[in-house]
Amino acid sequence: MMSIISKAMADSSISLVDKELRASHAGETGAVWIYRGALTADFLVSVVAGLWAKLSPKTQSRKEEEKQKTEGSVCSFASEHLATEKNHLDIFENHMPPFRGSYMLLLWMVAGFMTGFLPRILGRNWFFYTIYCVEYFVDEHYEEQCGLLESLDPTPFDVLEKFRQCQSDEQGHRDEAYNAMTTPPTRAMKLWGNMVGKGSAIAVVMAKKI
Repeated sequence: MMSIISKAMADSSISLVDKELRASHAGETGAVWIYRGALTADFLVSVVAGLWAKLSPKTQSRKEEEKQKTEGSVCSFASEHLATEKNHLDIFENHMPPFRGSYMLLLWMVAGFMTGFLPRILGRNWFFYTIYCVEYFVDEHYEEQCGLLESLDPTPFDVLEKFRQCQSDEQGHRDEAYNAMTTPPTRAMKLWGNMVGKGSAIAVVMAKKI
């Protein structure tokens, strides 16, 4: 009887870890595409700004140069963080126990791309606030996942350690994004951020199941 119970508990733990790995793999996939979307939008914004600078009076040239320098910080931020998210994705795909990936990865890619693209088009503060909201959610989600893993017997320490590593990086991204904002979030930005948070929560539930 005890062996049957132990096997049932082991199967339950494996299923739980599989679901958590699947959800976070989907999230890290989406994160990579958030920054790809932001960089695509940033390129378009820089092209439009360059054309505007050529058409604008010379008296506006200095203002445009300063604006382009400020906007350039978005590109460096997104490029640096994209590299980190790619590293996280590599961890899940090559350094974790085998797990079933989400069947909806294409949807998470598209959703991630638009989550980075749209706010970047609206402005640098929209972009940074979006990243702050995303990473705020991700930090809490990783914390919840780590709590679940710590409750398992035996605790899958390798998975837990890697989750903590990713969580630490995301916390840094969250704080950097918040500090990069030059003005407080507007009411519209807060509404958008709330939508992003709720959408992320729904995505986690769906990724675990599908």
